[in-house]
Amino acid sequence: MRTILKFLALGGMVLLLAATSMFAQKIKSDYDKSNDFTRYKRYAIGENYLITRQRPEDQARIDKVLVESLNRQLQAKGFILDEKNPDFRIKYEAGALPRTASSGKPDNLYGAPLDAGFGLNGIAGIPPVAWAYVLAKVKLTVTDVGSGQPVWTVLASQKINDPQKVMNDLNTKIDDFMAKILKSFPPASKPQ
Repeated sequence: MRTILKFLALGGMVLLLAATSMFAQKIKSDYDKSNDFTRYKRYAIGENYLITRQRPEDQARIDKVLVESLNRQLQAKGFILDEKNPDFRIKYEAGALPRTASSGKPDNLYGAPLDAGFGLNGIAGIPPVAWAYVLAKVKLTVTDVGSGQPVWTVLASQKINDPQKVMNDLNTKIDDFMAKILKSFPPASKPQ
């Protein structure tokens, strides 16, 4: 019976880890339903905001890669960069901060050992498991130049378990993330 419980606990952990990796990215967008996005052809980059705990040269590199990726993604959708005569401005606000999480060992989730007590190994004798990650967030805002009003926003977040791996392949990682963020832009216009 105890073997079956351990097998079920392990199976549950595998499903939980699979679900966690599938939902590591969260993306939510909203837009002005009355706006006609088909009239947008030209864009300009607005004033961006980036906060991380990186060295200044790394922060500047991240900013540059974000703007380059934003331009690539928008131009792939047929938009033209025109700083002097844009139809809309797009800007980002982004940041990344370290986070930690902890849990009990999977084989101890269904009860403490028989000799449980409070001590150096954790509460009730269950040794803690802890890990660190970085939570990155990006908010994009599209503002109509004529009205000056925001017409589309998206907020995205992603857990990064290995920040150094991301920094080593920054262009590809940001391009992949930016493509997912901009998937819903421009929103489909309603027939009139």
